[in-house]
Amino acid sequence: MRNNLRKAVDLTSYLFTLPPTPVIVLGMAVAAALFGFIIGIAAASGNIVVDTLRNGALLFFIPALLTALIVKIFIRRMPLKRILATAFGGEVVFGFAYVVAFLVADISEFYGELILLVGAALVFILWYVIARLVFILKYRSILFAIIQLLFYSIFLFSFQTMAIADETMFEWAVKAYISSFILLGALYLFFLIINAPMKKTFGVSSTDAFSLFLNQWIYRKNDLEKAFEKVGETARTLVGVVCFRRKKDSVLFVVPYVHFGPFGNLGGSEFSYLIAEEVKNKYKADAFVFHAPVTHDLNPTASSEASKITAAIGRILKRSKYESGTVALSRGKSGECIAETLVFGNDAFVGVSRAPLVTEDINFGLGLSMLLKAEKHAGKAIIVDQHNAETGEITSFEPGSTIGYNYIKAVEDSLLRKAKQQKLKLGISEKHPESTTLGGAGIKIAVLSTMPNYVIVLMDANGVTPEFKGRIENEVRKLGKYEVGVFTTDTHQTNVVRGVLNPAKEEKEIINAVKEGVREAVADMQDASAFVDREWFDIRVLGAKHSIEIVSTVNSIVAVAKITAPLILIGAILVLLAILSKV
Repeated sequence: MRNNLRKAVDLTSYLFTLPPTPVIVLGMAVAAALFGFIIGIAAASGNIVVDTLRNGALLFFIPALLTALIVKIFIRRMPLKRILATAFGGEVVFGFAYVVAFLVADISEFYGELILLVGAALVFILWYVIARLVFILKYRSILFAIIQLLFYSIFLFSFQTMAIADETMFEWAVKAYISSFILLGALYLFFLIINAPMKKTFGVSSTDAFSLFLNQWIYRKNDLEKAFEKVGETARTLVGVVCFRRKKDSVLFVVPYVHFGPFGNLGGSEFSYLIAEEVKNKYKADAFVFHAPVTHDLNPTASSEASKITAAIGRILKRSKYESGTVALSRGKSGECIAETLVFGNDAFVGVSRAPLVTEDINFGLGLSMLLKAEKHAGKAIIVDQHNAETGEITSFEPGSTIGYNYIKAVEDSLLRKAKQQKLKLGISEKHPESTTLGGAGIKIAVLSTMPNYVIVLMDANGVTPEFKGRIENEVRKLGKYEVGVFTTDTHQTNVVRGVLNPAKEEKEIINAVKEGVREAVADMQDASAFVDREWFDIRVLGAKHSIEIVSTVNSIVAVAKITAPLILIGAILVLLAILSKV
C-alpha cells in the first residue's frame, strides 16, 4: 500500500506553475526564430537573418499568437497566461513537425506531407485535450482546436517554404482535418479504456475526475466534493477539547479526530482554520486546532462537515465544569517515540512525536489504544500527533507495529512520571506571517505555567522539517527558560502547487513571528481554570476502503495508459497513412 501511495502521489510532481506572461511570449518568439533559422539554413537561399525572422514569424509565431488571442476573446475568464502556454506548446509541436517535414520532403514529398499532417493533428489534439480537461470546456474545446488548425493552414499556404504536393489550400486543409479527426477518434478510444476502471468503481469517469481535480487545483473550486459525497461513508469519531477559562475570555485546545485533507479547499483541508473561526464566532473563544492521530481514511468529504465538529464542541461546552486550576508537564519515552503530557488536575493532554525521525499520520485505532492506555493513569485524556518532523517519507504508523507499541509505552511512561502541579496560568498569541507554507490559521502560541513554562508553537502547516523545528526551539529558548513543543496541524490547504509534501522550512518571517508571538503570549499570561472532555459524533468521510481503492485505481489507470497510449497512437498513424496514400 505504501508503494502504491508513493506512485499515486508522484503523479502530482508533473503539475507546475507557469512563468509570467512576458516570459511565455518571449519563449514563443525564441522558438519561432529557432525553427525559422533551421529552415533558412536548410533552404540555403536569400538573407539568413531575413529568412529566419520571416519564416519564424509567419509560419509559427503569428498563427500561435492569433489563436491565443481568439481563444481569450471567447473565454475572458481564462488567464491569458494559460492560453499562451497552450499556444506555445502547440507552436513547438508544429514547428518541430514542420522542420522534419521540410527535410524529408527533399527525399519524399508524400512522407514530408504526412509528417506535417501528423504534426498538425497532434497540435489539434493538444488544444482539444487542454481545453477539455484543463480549461474545463466540454464543447468549445473542439472549436478551439479547429481554430488553431485553421490559422496554421492559412499561414502555411500564404507563405510556403516547402512543396506540399500539388494541391490547393482547401484540399490540404481537408487532409489536415481528416488527420486530426482520426487522431481524435483514437483519443476517444483511449479515454474509453482509461475511464472504465474509475467509472465502475466510483461512478465517475477518469477524465471527469481529472478535470474536477484540476478545477480545484487551478481555480480553487470544490466541485470534486460532489464526487466525494457519492463514494463517502459515515464514520463515528470524536473530538477532544481542553477548555480554559480566564477572567475575560476562554481558550480551547481542540483535537478533532479527522484528517485535514485531501488538498486545497476540498473536504477537511481547511478545517484547522474553519473550526477555529466558527468556534470564535459561535462560542466567543480562541481555538487552537491540533492534529489528532488519524490518517487519510478520515478525510471529510466536504468542508461543510466542519459544522458537525463545532456542534460537538458546543455540547461539551454546555456541560463544562472548570474545576482544575493547576498544570504540570511530564515527558515519557520508549524507543524513538516521545510523549509530552500536560496534566490538568487528573486529566491529560498528550502530544506524541518521533522527531527528528519522521513523525507522520497515526492510525485511528492506534490513537485510541494510546488514549485507553493514558486513561489507566489519568481521568480524561486527549492524544495529539505533533506531526513535527517531515523528512520526505510518505508513511503512516499502524497498530501491531514496533513503532505503534513504542508510542503506547511512551504515553504510559509520561503519565507514570508524576510532575509537581503548578498554579495554572495561560497566555496566548496569534501571528500571520507571509509564507506559502502556512494555512489560514497561521501560527498560534500558548504559554503555560509549568516548571519551567511550556511554550506551544502550533503552526498551520503541512508538517515541518526537523531542522526548522530545532531552529524554532532554539530561538524560543533564547528568550527565556522555556520548554518548547512544536506542533503542526498537517493542513492540506497548502498542497495546491506541486506535490503533496509542503512542510514549513527555514523562513525568517516565521522565526520572527514565533519570537514576537512568544513575547506577546508571556505578557498575556493570566490565571486560568481548565477541564478536559470528549464528544463522539458522526461525519461523512472518504473511508479506509475508498482511500485504498482510489490509490489502487489511479495506479491501474496509469499502468494501462502507459501501454495503450503508444499502441493507439501508432495504430491511428497507420490508419492515417493508409487513408492518405489513397487520397
